[in-house]
Amino acid sequence: MLNLLIVSMLTVSVGNLLAAPFDVDSESVKKVKAERTIEKAIIALDNVMEDPEQSIPQSLINQSEGIVIFPGTFKVALGTIGGQGGRGIALVRQEDGTWSNPFFVSLGQGSLGFQIGVQSSGIVMLFKHREDILEIDESEFNLGGDVAVAAGPVSRGSSSGTDIKFEREIYSYFTSRGLFAGVSLNGGVLTYNDTYSDALYDRYDVDRDEILNLIETPYCEEVNDLIQALDNYSE
Repeated sequence: MLNLLIVSMLTVSVGNLLAAPFDVDSESVKKVKAERTIEKAIIALDNVMEDPEQSIPQSLINQSEGIVIFPGTFKVALGTIGGQGGRGIALVRQEDGTWSNPFFVSLGQGSLGFQIGVQSSGIVMLFKHREDILEIDESEFNLGGDVAVAAGPVSRGSSSGTDIKFEREIYSYFTSRGLFAGVSLNGGVLTYNDTYSDALYDRYDVDRDEILNLIETPYCEEVNDLIQALDNYSE
């Protein structure tokens, strides 16, 4: 009976994951979801920074030229079918060193091999180079293919970790819960999510350059709170 229940739950989860791209929500609902994604991204960042085993060194945040936060990626697997997906936000450093307005991104990932389980994860990725994160708007960005992703060094109680250098292209940090042992980003694909970027900025077909260069930063209260959180963790 328990096995049947688990299989049923996973079947529904896989179905929901596969159906996710076909969003028929109204524009007002999408805008609310976009704002809530930003609010949840702040919570995900807080969870990582407050975890003594996962806390990101302040020096790495200072050195990073881009950041991607997924407040809740969802991974499911049933038999030989698996997948990972989520909606998140990306920001880049501007020329004056401040953080830009965010644009929305999506994470997609497939998997092979017999497995069963469910996992929800908050993921924070720090980018060493601004150019890499900007490529997400140009085409699909393959994690582990275009650029390698490494588990990031942690503070482990240090106040700043000033001796820690940015030696990889992308560092990842995460908190997770569920039946899987961990999160693998290799093989993941990052893409620009125009649906929720359009919804947040109330513009049809808004592109990354508009968000970064033509729209006043911070755009709204939620964006201001996110940028303030990043600034607080890099002081």
